[in-house]
Amino acid sequence: MASSIFDMRLSGGHPALELVNTLDSRRGRWGPDFLRSFDDVLAFVERLQLIDARGLASLRERAAVDPGKAEDALARLIELREAIYSLFLAEDTDTPYPHRALSTVAEIARVGRARQTLIKANQNFVWTFPFNDPADIVHLFALSATDLLTSRSDRRRVRECKGDNCGWLFLDRSKGGRRRWCSEASCGVHSRVKRFRAHDDDR
Repeated sequence: MASSIFDMRLSGGHPALELVNTLDSRRGRWGPDFLRSFDDVLAFVERLQLIDARGLASLRERAAVDPGKAEDALARLIELREAIYSLFLAEDTDTPYPHRALSTVAEIARVGRARQTLIKANQNFVWTFPFNDPADIVHLFALSATDLLTSRSDRRRVRECKGDNCGWLFLDRSKGGRRRWCSEASCGVHSRVKRFRAHDDDR
């Protein structure tokens, strides 16, 4: 079992879903939460390779100069995480998208778009952030979530893991589109063991 942002599994298949999964469990129990500090946030985006070394160094420096801004960014990121979870859980359950969650993601993404700059990277042009404000990480994940939302017709479905004490979200890239577990090696195995033991007890 993971104990921190450094050893949590990355099973979502998309940055926005990996963010959702920084809460260890949503089914049967709640937590623990792996995003306990802004340092955890920086470690997380570094694991996902979303920001280069220069951007990470800039954000670390800004957080040290103004810890209050870093704390505000952490709180806003967690608010965004829960909004993203609500939206993609609705996709899995075929229920209406919650208006409040959609508004939260849309507003953070709107502010984020205004923060972006167009730069040349190698032979390409890319949109990026200045990464001189801890909130840029929140904007980064909001835009990642909107990209996933707006690509619904071009991608596989988002699913919720049906494992006990899980509830993580993942892109179902399985051949038949019927994957049930975030990880076959963890939740899949645990569920089969539980069924086997229950069958044994009934005999």
